[in-house]
Amino acid sequence: MNFREQIEQAYQRSGNDLGWRFLYSPSTTLAGARVAFIGLNPGGSKEDWAHAKYAVEHGSAYSRESWARNAPGDHKLQKQVLALFKRLDVEPETVLAGNLVPFRSPNWRSLRSRALSIQFGKELWAEVLSVSKPSVIVTMGTVTTKILSEMLKIDRLEKCPSGWGRVSAYRGEFEGRRLVGLPHLSRYGIMTRPESSAHMDSLFS
Repeated sequence: MNFREQIEQAYQRSGNDLGWRFLYSPSTTLAGARVAFIGLNPGGSKEDWAHAKYAVEHGSAYSRESWARNAPGDHKLQKQVLALFKRLDVEPETVLAGNLVPFRSPNWRSLRSRALSIQFGKELWAEVLSVSKPSVIVTMGTVTTKILSEMLKIDRLEKCPSGWGRVSAYRGEFEGRRLVGLPHLSRYGIMTRPESSAHMDSLFS
């Protein structure tokens, strides 16, 4: 069974009704990418039919799409993620980018069948990451970071300052590879914040 069928069937079982979205990158990144970037779940209260549902076949959603009536790539979250990719020295379209749970909800609390949805997301991404084997996985948000660190059996997550008050970032090692956990970049613009620059240097060193 392919990923599209798996997601559609799980979506129907979940009781969510605002659509789903899998990859913000081309499907070719599933076959191997040096960097993966994983958020929690797609936000919003409706599907945008101008945006690809399964994968963005040309470029990256972070650079090519118009979000909330901004110019392509000019939404505050897009700018933060593009700054992250630049720091990692990767082209946006080469990053395996998606969300742990593909089902859309206006916020995390309003996602239906949350436990089942998380379990599906874990099974889906365990399969994805076993094939792609990125050397660096960057997660966005504490929930995503916690779930991925458990999935990857990371024994110790190092808490790192972000340069934004008490807001922390995290990093851990697994199988000779690295997980870096960031706060949600739509709220904490640490990738372009001058006060955070030295902390990001240390975090990604």
